[in-house]
Amino acid sequence: MEKKCKTPFWDNSLAIEQRIEYLLREMKIEEKFAFLSTKHPALERMGISAFSFGGEAAHGVEARNDQSEGENIADKTTSFSQPIGMSASWDEELMEQVGEIVGMEARALFNRKKRGGLSRWAPTVDMERDPRWGRTEEGYGEDPLLTGKMAAAYIRGMQGMDKGYLRMAASVKHFYANNVEDGRIWKSSSIDPRNKYEYYLESFRRAVMEGHAEGMMTAYNEINGVPAILNHEVYDLVKGEWGLSGHVVCDGGDMIQTVESHHYYESHAETVAEALKAGIDCFTDDPDVVERAVREAYERQLITETEINQALRNSFRTKFRLGLYDGQADPYKDIGENVLNTGFAAALSRKMAQESGVLLKNEGGFLPLSKDETIVLIGPVGDAWFQDWYGGEPPYRVSLKRGIENLLGRAVSFECGLPQVRLKQGKQYVGLGEGQKLVLTEEKRQAVILEVTDWGFESMTLYVPMLKKYISLHDDGFLRADKKEAFGWFVKEKFSIKKKADGICLYGWNGCSIVIDEGLRAKEKEEAAVFETEPVKDGVKEAVKLAASSAKVIVALGCNPMINSKEEIDRTDIILPPKQEELIREIYKVNPNVVMMLLTNYPYSINWEQEHIPAILQMATGSQEMGNAAADLLFGEANPSGRLPLTWYRSVKDLPDINDYDIIKGKRTYQYYSGEVLYPFGYGKSYTTFLYGELEIIQDQENLIVSVNVKNTGARSGDEVVQVYGTRFSFSRIQYPIKRLIGFRRIRDILPGEERKVEFKIPCKELEVYDVIGRRKILETGTYLFTLGQRGEYVKLDISGEKIQMRRPMEYTPADHYDDYDNIVLRNAGNGKTCTAVLRSEERSMLIYRDFLWTGMEKHIILKLRSGKEGEIRVLLTGRKKKKYEIARWRGVLQSGFLNVDLLLKPWEKEMDALCLELEGGVEIEGFEFKQS
Repeated sequence: MEKKCKTPFWDNSLAIEQRIEYLLREMKIEEKFAFLSTKHPALERMGISAFSFGGEAAHGVEARNDQSEGENIADKTTSFSQPIGMSASWDEELMEQVGEIVGMEARALFNRKKRGGLSRWAPTVDMERDPRWGRTEEGYGEDPLLTGKMAAAYIRGMQGMDKGYLRMAASVKHFYANNVEDGRIWKSSSIDPRNKYEYYLESFRRAVMEGHAEGMMTAYNEINGVPAILNHEVYDLVKGEWGLSGHVVCDGGDMIQTVESHHYYESHAETVAEALKAGIDCFTDDPDVVERAVREAYERQLITETEINQALRNSFRTKFRLGLYDGQADPYKDIGENVLNTGFAAALSRKMAQESGVLLKNEGGFLPLSKDETIVLIGPVGDAWFQDWYGGEPPYRVSLKRGIENLLGRAVSFECGLPQVRLKQGKQYVGLGEGQKLVLTEEKRQAVILEVTDWGFESMTLYVPMLKKYISLHDDGFLRADKKEAFGWFVKEKFSIKKKADGICLYGWNGCSIVIDEGLRAKEKEEAAVFETEPVKDGVKEAVKLAASSAKVIVALGCNPMINSKEEIDRTDIILPPKQEELIREIYKVNPNVVMMLLTNYPYSINWEQEHIPAILQMATGSQEMGNAAADLLFGEANPSGRLPLTWYRSVKDLPDINDYDIIKGKRTYQYYSGEVLYPFGYGKSYTTFLYGELEIIQDQENLIVSVNVKNTGARSGDEVVQVYGTRFSFSRIQYPIKRLIGFRRIRDILPGEERKVEFKIPCKELEVYDVIGRRKILETGTYLFTLGQRGEYVKLDISGEKIQMRRPMEYTPADHYDDYDNIVLRNAGNGKTCTAVLRSEERSMLIYRDFLWTGMEKHIILKLRSGKEGEIRVLLTGRKKKKYEIARWRGVLQSGFLNVDLLLKPWEKEMDALCLELEGGVEIEGFEFKQS
């Protein structure tokens, strides 16, 4: 081994690219096949050890070791708030510090194990245009600038600032337009150029160009009909324009899914060949299947060794930058386990949780609470700390109850508000048998008492207080009371209950009926057993009794991140679980002095609570210090300063179809939604008040110079998040956002009476929009409006940019560069780059193109069409009075792919405004242009 390690590959005096070139010359083609998986074997003759790309680090290092490593012995690591909570801090500086802790702990574990976990798949920067998305907790909100800057700060912290080496490698995910769980492995996201360049790509661009992310992961979904693993924008845009120098992986199992779920190719060899050309470097799939697929692709001449080398060059570049082959020269080689779970890391976790808390309402200064008041705590999440799928195992977990008791130095009266029951069938009760298996017993005293948590939407957990265990459905079908928490890829501790005239029936997480068969057992296609419920405790009545006896009540409600909203499960509504709604309403009847402590990772439509409850504080879960931080905020040890990274809507009716990705036409997010919301994006109160001076803003060449004075006019010190929004005021052919975040900064510890001047230097390009005529982003000359946060005052400023041109009919117009449409989806035309407009349904659809500079010489229109079955396209012009005139029509079938169809035009008058293309049947269009003859 020592002799082998004296080759140029191991000579760190040489440039990385030279060392990689030597390696690629020396490796045999058969050896290269095995290195295209994210898990590659050792190459002993070159001195190269086995290595695995992958691991999670959403809000701390996930090192539970309960998955592929199989040890089942968790390495404990610092756990921070969920990403959606960290984003609510709007604190880039703190975010970078958190990332540094994550990077240090990841490196410490790698230095001990010498395998895996050094290149981690985080952060998640998918745009959260819909709050029903099951993975909302993993993202950073609905705004691309906030998401991009917070994620970039996290990445910089994780990777470190050494110019030559990485502390760890961050891989942003999931590229892109990935915001639906139901059908995610086959559904296509229809994305037009404006939505793509202004919204969906922006967070990824910032993560790469500002955060210098080393890696990227593609998504499961299709983008305009092309699986993300085959999307050539990875090669052309991410690597070409943005300059990602590291590696790109596909999402887990997506190579196989391209054949089995997308049905895009017939063989895995075709998938890997096209994916390599598109820019994928490593396949996150079964290593043996990957190796066979690459070998087959090579033997079938679908790929060349040059293309294989390019992928290996990218993945090895990351490993070199991680110091894997540099021995003592690696500056991070000596990071040891003394950096794990330090006091500083715990304090940082607490600080981030504090900053993530958002004060939604505080009527009459109801908060902060006094430590001397008689206070009780009620609610199903009041003494709970729930594990999430991408979180690690923290060294400790602080629930809200424990946090309050830590702060007050005394016990606090608590009631979860949950019902407890016994189940019986005839004269027999459900009890516990050998191995805590649920069985029937004759003795009531042997009956097991179940505490039922109804999470809504037919999702329940059954807890045995005596054992402090959850009921779980095991793989053998039997129910056992042996799980410490509801957790797993398949949450087998989740049940549903259906009421019958003579009792209830139980169903497992997989929908199987619970029957009586040597105990309680799940079986398919059998009628569920009917049980009677015998009440043991009415949790709501007990909660009401406790609330009536106290001066003030903290009601803790919210979510379990493993139930109703998680990977593979989207929410179907945004209401509170009905049983939680019932609980707080009943408490309010006897004691209106209520604080609602909402521990949730996604928005709820809490309309009644906003109207009635005097104080509402929201915080994301996930932090090991969650309870301590929440107590700090409730009792005034910390001043709430979090701001919402997502709009909170009043009803699910305010949201369009979750599969609709067009935020402009769909009027999604704060940028385009014009209706009344419950809480707007960027909203959040404080225990003090801030007075803003006059906003001053000027254009200085390519930047906006923004300044404002902020004064603390209250009696407490506090942080203020200054948010700058801008949008166009003067007329434009382009529909601009109602408002758009262009800059923000958290201002720390402003003392009572203190006034600070806050200055920004904001690039004018933050105001750019995509011009469908020029096919690029531009800063349009005109008058713009600017405002701060939720303030209503606007400042106007004339900005110098460029003018939008008119459409030139003799130039080719791609179909997806429309101004408006109806009933259209976009699909790839077959060449991997251009899109075609296709009918969404069998009904007629429409494409609209405005502002043509007509010459009067247009005699023909050339339509690039495809129609596998008979379809029709009508070419119409719209006058200023919106009357339509048909100038051409085609109907037929085109059997050989896209063809140019030349149509002679009827004469028309030059004042016609817009071109309308009406599609019907099987026709689809890639683009068009006018001709003189």
